[in-house]
Amino acid sequence: MALPPAFRPGPSLASAPGQVWSYAGFWWRVLAWLVDWMVLAAAEFGLGIVTGLRHVGLTIDKDDQSVRQVSDIAYTSFHYSPSAWHLHGGGLSLLGLILTIGYFVLMESSHWQATVGKRVCKLRVTDLDGRRISIPRALGRYLGKFVSAFILGIGFLMVGWTRRKQGLHDVMADTLVMHLRPNDIFAFQPPPML
Repeated sequence: MALPPAFRPGPSLASAPGQVWSYAGFWWRVLAWLVDWMVLAAAEFGLGIVTGLRHVGLTIDKDDQSVRQVSDIAYTSFHYSPSAWHLHGGGLSLLGLILTIGYFVLMESSHWQATVGKRVCKLRVTDLDGRRISIPRALGRYLGKFVSAFILGIGFLMVGWTRRKQGLHDVMADTLVMHLRPNDIFAFQPPPML
């Protein structure tokens, strides 16, 4: 089995003795995403309480096939009547999307090079040379996740079989996700720099 292409860590990936950077695997990235999901859910819930808006819904009249948007403040409801379906979903969805994009883009391009979930899992997002990524590259990486999801999630599953454990969004943005782990026989150790 061939080793992944050589990775030479940039100055932001200094590691402590006994630890080494390796390409982050699928399940570490899933765990980081779960932590990030909890952080974002708490932030969106708090934002909903502060703004007073929690849900926006659509009312679809069966008789004239018209659609009206209604706002519900401080409560959630779902009901059916003979003349209309009342569907209520996440009202902060647009605000939530902006919050989510800002969270991932700004955190992954920051000096942390990671979201809170990635930081907890000792992961960092880098360019192909191990350096910190820019805001435009972080935005491109995030938008690439829509492509990864659109093709039935295969873009995310690519992490499991690509040589450098890159998802499609990583390939599109020329990024890597690195994992700091103990120096053991299972960790990929880059060759020494000459």
